[in-house]
Amino acid sequence: MKNISLLWASFCVALLFSPHVIADDPNVEYKIKAGYLYNFTKFITWPEDRSETFNLCILGEDPFGELIDPIEKRTAFGRPIKLFRFNSLNKEQYCHMLYISSSIKDNPAINGMSVIRDVDKKTLTIGEGEQFSAHGGMIGFINRLGKIKLQINLKTLQQSGLKVSAKLLEVAEIVEGENND
Repeated sequence: MKNISLLWASFCVALLFSPHVIADDPNVEYKIKAGYLYNFTKFITWPEDRSETFNLCILGEDPFGELIDPIEKRTAFGRPIKLFRFNSLNKEQYCHMLYISSSIKDNPAINGMSVIRDVDKKTLTIGEGEQFSAHGGMIGFINRLGKIKLQINLKTLQQSGLKVSAKLLEVAEIVEGENND
């Protein structure tokens, strides 16, 4: 009987962490992506600036909702992390990281790729989909077989003056693509 209980418990745990559960559950998917956003602060170095806060901006429809809010209790580079949400690019607000929602590329009034060209070169641009990094975004989240993977446009990242850790590059797929010049 003990073996059956142990087998059943193992099955339930395996089902809970199954890649298909991740792919089908946006809450889990965006919780993972929020974790990645925070961890980028540990593996990417920005040029020095005088900002009092480390600014993470979300452009377009916010797919994270309140899942990402706890990030504001954290710090990056000795500064508190501050979240900003915009429906259109706010050039008045400096963003260290800019998450470009897929709602931007789906909006005919706003071209997500032109947004990439309009942001400060020292801003880490992050988005979703196979084409994001290939078209000049720095880091793209892709969902492959229910697992969140990273694509990095190394050329664009290096031209920005940001320095990326080899550890982050080890877990990412490097893509060739346009840069955002």
